[in-house]
Amino acid sequence: MAWWQMSVDVPEDLADTLAALLAEHTGAAVEVRDATTMSKAAPGNAQVVAGMAEAPPADLESMVTEWLDFLGFPGAVVRTRRSEDESWREGWRAFFRGSRVADRIWVRPPWEAPDPQAAVTVVVDPGMAFGTGTHETTRGCLKMLEGLLDPPPATPVLDLGTGSGILAIAAALFGARAVGVDNDPDATDNARHNAALNGVEDRVEWITGTIDAVQGPFDVVVANILAHVLIELAPALTAVARRDLVLAGLLEKDADAVVAAYPAFALVRRLAEGEWAILHLRRR
Repeated sequence: MAWWQMSVDVPEDLADTLAALLAEHTGAAVEVRDATTMSKAAPGNAQVVAGMAEAPPADLESMVTEWLDFLGFPGAVVRTRRSEDESWREGWRAFFRGSRVADRIWVRPPWEAPDPQAAVTVVVDPGMAFGTGTHETTRGCLKMLEGLLDPPPATPVLDLGTGSGILAIAAALFGARAVGVDNDPDATDNARHNAALNGVEDRVEWITGTIDAVQGPFDVVVANILAHVLIELAPALTAVARRDLVLAGLLEKDADAVVAAYPAFALVRRLAEGEWAILHLRRR
């Protein structure tokens, strides 16, 4: 199966802004790779990578250079290439390293040995779905979840926009029963594969679709999407969240607007990860 990758090297302080613009404009999965995560980038630089199942629009490269011109980084080189799944997977093997992403959570690829000091280890084979724990929003969600997921085993958790399944799988490893939902069938196929790698197939249900396909309520709902989508989905998320909401995928500047869209919930914690905000809301 073919896939397309668009990448551009930028100063580190522009990477999250460009990633948010790309994700919001294209709906693509976007990853920021820097010297501390998945790239051989020099300190101070980062690589923004968008993965797409279809060829990007013809004007997208010029649009990205215009954004960067406006942000004060003219002359950026945008690279687009087409490849096959195996190339994608080998590319991840070259860069994806295990790391501690929260106090008790370690994330690693299946080809890497486990860390004996990790309390909870999530094994992720990224495939075509993003979500390796290296991006600020995923790390922030895992930090929030580890404080919430010390429940009885039957505590239900919903992971909306599950991607690689990392958040739903982490919930299952903490003892919860989880449902992971994504509108991309490649993502849910990859998430099922990752659930098998972690031995939690019997504790996670995968749904290809939207929140309309979900039957709640859930004690914990996590949605790592985009600010405008979180605002649009506020009535639906409010309807299925019985207790806690963890919302991510939004920039700091959008956090107040997202909180305001959920009047039935009070803000418990606001975590900053770079330019991103991760919100923990609890039903009033």
